[in-house]
Amino acid sequence: MSQPLAPRTQPPYFAGTPIEFSGYVDDFDRTICAMEFSLDDGRTWTAYPTAAVDKSRGVNWRFVYTPEQPGRYLLKVRPVTEDGEPSDLVAGFAFEALPLARPFGDARIRPVGGSFADARLFRSRELSALTGEEAAFISQALGIATIYDLRTRSEVAAHPEPYIVGMKTIALEPSSEHRRKDSDKRLIAGVIEKYGAPEERMVRNYRRYVSEQPLLGKALRSLAAEGTPALIHCVNGKDRTGVLCATLLRAAGADDDTVMEDYLRVNEDHADLIAEEAERLGAGMTANERACLMSFIEARPSYLRAYFEEIDRQAGSFDRYLAEALHLTPEAQANLRTLVG
Repeated sequence: MSQPLAPRTQPPYFAGTPIEFSGYVDDFDRTICAMEFSLDDGRTWTAYPTAAVDKSRGVNWRFVYTPEQPGRYLLKVRPVTEDGEPSDLVAGFAFEALPLARPFGDARIRPVGGSFADARLFRSRELSALTGEEAAFISQALGIATIYDLRTRSEVAAHPEPYIVGMKTIALEPSSEHRRKDSDKRLIAGVIEKYGAPEERMVRNYRRYVSEQPLLGKALRSLAAEGTPALIHCVNGKDRTGVLCATLLRAAGADDDTVMEDYLRVNEDHADLIAEEAERLGAGMTANERACLMSFIEARPSYLRAYFEEIDRQAGSFDRYLAEALHLTPEAQANLRTLVG
């Protein structure tokens, strides 16, 4: 049986999840007999009686509200005194409820295979441009304890990201890629077709990811051992992050449709970034060159299918790959299932 969600006590807040508000009120020489709450700017009020309170004491109140729709809200709170009259003391709490499915901030932070309501694992783009608001969101609202950075040394050097107080960053460099990723030189007119037909190069890349056993194994074993909220990212949050998260979800028992849906969602989350990159790099390209370009900057079902097909070819089955290549014990796999929820 699922447990009810604990209310959030600090922003950001999300539609469909409980939010807790609290405060203290003291009407000086009048006894408070009830607290009233309004969400329509004071047009209507809902009263909740308080326990016996004498005029020498104030009231510590608590109110839990679940917004059904995303949007901006104003909660007004006022005490009612012993004579039945509302007090002049009115407190206002302005807040915004965000959509559960929308990625957060420029880093496009989002849950792995779920919603913000109860997630403990998250994914994103690189965090080099992390804002103070995003850092607070990661550390305070999401409670992330560990960041797994899947970028190469050259990528980290090109875009260093801040260390956030209260959490650690683990750098897991891909063993088979040591050159700097430089799309401005590779994905341009007259050059891009050297990498083969559309999807050809990316399919090869995804098959190669199967051999990244130290990268995948270390990350998954660490996630399983710690069992605490974590964030996974590479540069764009699409390929290396996509493969690790797909492996994680499938190891945790998610069905194929759920795994694929989580992988492909990056196209929606990054639609504006994909369009900008296509516009910037696609100038002067032929139709075939542009098709090649889009195959590099989009997630495609054929890529993830190639990854899992290569696992079956090399290991015989996904279960054997987890146990023999990634060295995930049954206990570790059970811990991942608990972490994913």
